[in-house]
Amino acid sequence: MSLVLRFQIQLSYGRAIFAPGTSSEQPNSNPHFRGLRVILTDDDDVNRTVTKKLLEKLGCEVTAVSSGFECLSALSSAENSFRLVVLDLQMPEMDGFEVAKRIRKFCSRNWPLIIALTASAEDNIWERCLQMGMNGVIRKPVLLQGMADELRRVLQRAGEGL
Repeated sequence: MSLVLRFQIQLSYGRAIFAPGTSSEQPNSNPHFRGLRVILTDDDDVNRTVTKKLLEKLGCEVTAVSSGFECLSALSSAENSFRLVVLDLQMPEMDGFEVAKRIRKFCSRNWPLIIALTASAEDNIWERCLQMGMNGVIRKPVLLQGMADELRRVLQRAGEGL
């Protein structure tokens, strides 16, 4: 028995990642992302790995965890210096809304910044995130340029409130 697989390789030159007319260097050019300490919380291994690599490509220093409990534990540690929490909304045991609510209860109302990560197409998702004290939303599938745009927006907005 033999199995023959044939694949057609199609070069996309990153079109799926970058919007038309943008340079692959553009997301890396924002100095606000370089060294930004981020905790990424996602229960899905593949999503967590991909999102972590995208954040690192932007220059962020990323700690990835797989549950809301791990996220809260890392945030409560003495050496916590995370400025941003990227938080999947759909997790077992404790969803992202509950994690955000607990972060806001025990941390400052302004820091760390919280960005929701969701595949939801619900219209009211942004309003629900705001009610829980979140600062932004990134929709899945996560694209580098979209992530860079949302990080930039959230950081600029936080700077205005200081």
